Formats: sequence, C-alpha cells, structure tokens
Amino acid sequence: MIKIDKIEWLSEEAKEAEVYISDENFNIICFACPLDQDVGDEVPLPLYTLHAEHIYLLKDEEVFSVEKVGTGFGYSLSGCVIDKDKSQIKVGEFIVELDSPLPGDIETGNYVSFVCARIDIY
Repeated sequence: MIKIDKIEWLSEEAKEAEVYISDENFNIICFACPLDQDVGDEVPLPLYTLHAEHIYLLKDEEVFSVEKVGTGFGYSLSGCVIDKDKSQIKVGEFIVELDSPLPGDIETGNYVSFVCARIDIY
C-alpha cells in the first residue's frame, strides 16, 4: 500500500499540491489538483504521466528504477508492463499509466524504460 508522506501546497484554495509518496524502495513527487487527501492517506492507483516519451524495451534487464530529472516534476522510470492496452507499467509497488501508447514491439510482461514530464494523482 502506498501512502502520502508529505504535502506541499501550491494553492490550498485551488487544492493544488506537490504530493510526496513512497513504497518500500522508491520516492516520487507527484502533482495533484484537486487534492482531497491528507498525509497518511492511501494513494489511488494508477498514477498518470504527462508527456511520456522515449519508451523503449529493456531487452536483457528486469529492472525497477525511479530517477528524478531536473528540478521540476520530471522522472525517468523503468518497470514491467502489466497491461499493454492501458499502457500500465509497474514500477516497484507503483502502477503508472502512460499518456502515450506503448510501441508495437512491447508486450505485457516486458520491462521498459521511459521518461515523463510529470506524474499525477487523480
């Protein structure tokens, strides 16, 4: 179960926030608007990407990874495709749904890597 560790409000009035979440191995800072949850609450899955790109098959690796890109909300992630039709990737305990279709040579069960501009909680 993934829970909210910390909330930094960008606008409390608009319920717009940076939301810090973690599983046993990885930490992610997500964007949320509106955010109706509190610290300690369970995070609804899947998480959603904004501008997922550079999606490629990891041919000889079965790797989960999360790396922050720059100073904004961007991330480089690697994980296992759990639903090709929905472009859902399991990264550690996180389920991330890409806003881009997976390339045709990628199937459910494959490991992939991708980058995105932001990860959102709805």
